[in-house]
Amino acid sequence: MTTNQVVVVPYPGRGHINPMLNLCNLLSSGINHKHNHTFFTIVITKEWLGLINPEPDQINIWFVTIPNVLPCERNRGSDMLAFLTTVNTKMGDPFEEMLDKMEVPVKLIIADATMNWP
Repeated sequence: MTTNQVVVVPYPGRGHINPMLNLCNLLSSGINHKHNHTFFTIVITKEWLGLINPEPDQINIWFVTIPNVLPCERNRGSDMLAFLTTVNTKMGDPFEEMLDKMEVPVKLIIADATMNWP
């Protein structure tokens, strides 16, 4: 039996998180779970966990959160450049700390192409 951990890091925006959730559901549904235990861990901020429905269709998909290091989602449009800068400069360290705490080794990281730190 093989156990694999896939960490998924969407850009913190609804137009990015929802497609990543759909990708995880599609990938999970194609796995033969009798011979392969692949788990998808989706990394989002605590604020985003409260904004989305955290109940994926598959039992091997779950969420972990990193601290709210970003400006509030409600105000991000008022200074989009500052928000983008913060995504690329403040999320990396909490992400690495979260990776260090994982019990199952990470085999693959799937990250949104708009972020340079994963």
